[in-house]
Amino acid sequence: MKRIIIILICIVFSSCKKNEEEKTLIYNQLLNYRNELKFAVKDQKYYIDERVNGNKKRKDSLNEILNELKISFEKLKYGERNKIVQLRNTFNKKYSLHENFETSTYSKNISDTIFNRLMEIDFLKLERNFQVFYLLPRGCM
Repeated sequence: MKRIIIILICIVFSSCKKNEEEKTLIYNQLLNYRNELKFAVKDQKYYIDERVNGNKKRKDSLNEILNELKISFEKLKYGERNKIVQLRNTFNKKYSLHENFETSTYSKNISDTIFNRLMEIDFLKLERNFQVFYLLPRGCM
């Protein structure tokens, strides 16, 4: 009887350790994806600033819109989840960026750290799409 209890305890502890390892692996993949998006956005910004000739006034006003989005996100970043999601959805709808967030249901079961990383990724996607649709010349996608 004691052996069975000891075996069960070992199984429970080993499965908990495996679950933590999986969470760490998934979190690291999330960070890698976020970093890739950051580099893509920075590269596009550099290309737009250095290579794209066009209406400077229009480009500056569109860059201002992106800066306001970043500032708004940073203000809300550690606040209420529903306000962050609302900001994301409003920006997406207002500028017709066609990013599909309907499948992104972030329940209260996920930790704040993971939620914040997911929101960072969503906002980077919005920024990248905004650059593509409004700042890059057609045909540069």
